[in-house]
Amino acid sequence: MHKIMMAAIALLATGVTSLFAQTMHQSVFYPLNIGDRWTYRVLDLKAAPTSADSKKKVVVEVERQEPYTRKVEKDGKSATETKIGFILKSTSGGKTTRDHVVVLEDGVYRIHAAGTPITPPLLFFKLKDVKIGEMWDGKSVSGNTTIKGTFTLRQEGVTVPFRKVGDALFVSFTNNKAGEDRVEIDYWFVKDIGMVKQRVREKDREIVLELEKYEPKK
Repeated sequence: MHKIMMAAIALLATGVTSLFAQTMHQSVFYPLNIGDRWTYRVLDLKAAPTSADSKKKVVVEVERQEPYTRKVEKDGKSATETKIGFILKSTSGGKTTRDHVVVLEDGVYRIHAAGTPITPPLLFFKLKDVKIGEMWDGKSVSGNTTIKGTFTLRQEGVTVPFRKVGDALFVSFTNNKAGEDRVEIDYWFVKDIGMVKQRVREKDREIVLELEKYEPKK
């Protein structure tokens, strides 16, 4: 789980249900156009503040397409199919990591985080036939780390330095453990912008990313 966290840092009303039906399959809450760029400020809420805190940034860019091939069953036979995935490059403090994500029929999957494969790929943002309040389980392995927990989707207002963006789709993950072993990762997604905020909480750490600038592909 630590690798997933570091990769992320280095990435009920009827009207809402209608919005899902009209737009979620188009991935408008998770734009992936080559050249799209998001700049986040990084806040360490449990650390003593310093003059350098306001300068901590993470820049995420859709760097390129990267195919993803998977095995499927067709007409009772095993076959392979290839989908178009994307490499997200995250840069912070002179360090760069890359994640591989792909949008499949039911949502957005992380294929690898910081170059480490995730098996099976992790569905972290469900898109198809979802409702506010829905929950789904995730269980994958990344390196020597087992990722196991529950995702929940809600709607929540959010304000970030970029601007007051209003209602967002809020996806929260917890590993369902207690005390110092508990890990929580929260994401806020806004239509036509993507992720505007992220919060990671574990043990004595709480790291928040807030969107300062969004530069869509021109």
